[in-house]
Amino acid sequence: MELADWADLFIMSLWQHKCYATEADKRISEIQGLLELSIQRSSCERDHYRDRIYLYIKKEKNMSLSASPAGGIQSFNYLGLGYRVDWPVNIILTSGALEIYAEIFSFLMQVKLAHSSLAEAWYSLKEHMHTINQKGGSGSHESEVSVFNIFMKLRQQVNHFVTTLQQYVQSQLSHVSWCKFVHSLKNQVKDMMDFESVHMSYLNDSLHICFLSDETKGVSSIIQNILQCALDFRSCLGGSTWQCGVEYGDSSSKLSKTNMSQVHSIKREFYKNLKDLYICYLKSPKHGEFSLSRFWDCLNYNDYYTEVIGKDIGHLAFSV
Repeated sequence: MELADWADLFIMSLWQHKCYATEADKRISEIQGLLELSIQRSSCERDHYRDRIYLYIKKEKNMSLSASPAGGIQSFNYLGLGYRVDWPVNIILTSGALEIYAEIFSFLMQVKLAHSSLAEAWYSLKEHMHTINQKGGSGSHESEVSVFNIFMKLRQQVNHFVTTLQQYVQSQLSHVSWCKFVHSLKNQVKDMMDFESVHMSYLNDSLHICFLSDETKGVSSIIQNILQCALDFRSCLGGSTWQCGVEYGDSSSKLSKTNMSQVHSIKREFYKNLKDLYICYLKSPKHGEFSLSRFWDCLNYNDYYTEVIGKDIGHLAFSV
């Protein structure tokens, strides 16, 4: 199951079938069926442990099934990913440990939703660009190009953030923290108590990487706001995410009729949260193994924000 290409198929199925929290209790069997179908269609079809994965409705005290707006970045936070374990594995994979895995999976789902929304937005914008080029001599051409450039610039900026976040988390989870865990298994574990301790240390590192630890709750909220910007941006272009092969018609006309106040609102929200993230970065430790500082270094690689976004934000100097 380690390749996990089933997860991409499952998340897309959830979105396409609009499996939002409001009807979760009634549709849990259907959602479980989507999970099983996604596994069957993936490279994990013959995995011996595929039947151990299941879904459940989270029963957290502070979470209401109606709290997550349909179509929002938290649309599927109500779902928990479970794994059936037997003795003696359950000595290590305790219920508490499995809850942490489920929390991390929910975060990765949010990143995937944002990334796929921006990919679909790119397909739509390419269609708009093709139509605009065909109308090169018309009187409305200049205004349509201006609107198109606004969309392209905003998508590029949000996409840079989401892509960097996705690559950072994947690298840290799949390589850095995992190699550290394997090294600890080989050199520190002498009994089951050592095993449990090393495993919990690995999970705590994973929570820090995904900004889900108690110390990074503020950062997590900012990141969720930016991921929501990606979904909101896609909604500006009309249609639904992952609706491939649709007929756009006069797409440039649709683009020019877009509610630009909504686009500018998304842009302001994106910049506001970048400012907040930068302030968190300034206050955060600069030498932690898994810290905001490391993510920010990836995000601002080659002074991307200094040159592209710093001009618009003005008073913030993104270089350190």
